[in-house]
Amino acid sequence: MNATVSMESILNLLQSFSDDNKKWLADKLYEQIGHGKKEKELVFPHIPKDYKLSRETLRMVEDRLPVEIDVETEEKRMWEEWAK
Repeated sequence: MNATVSMESILNLLQSFSDDNKKWLADKLYEQIGHGKKEKELVFPHIPKDYKLSRETLRMVEDRLPVEIDVETEEKRMWEEWAK
């Protein structure tokens, strides 16, 4: 037997749940959604799996942040831009 329930009825039912039950249900739903979408693993066939970067290469790409940058402010600004 198939029954149809409106999304609004489901929402009304869920509003009566405790916060712990809502969190549990949300975790389960996200888990199911995550299993549906598998991310492709990047494969670089021309680079050996045991390849290690040389110190010279690492020195070219790594650096300290300038002193005048406030990391927390920049992170907050980044999240605000993403939320737009």
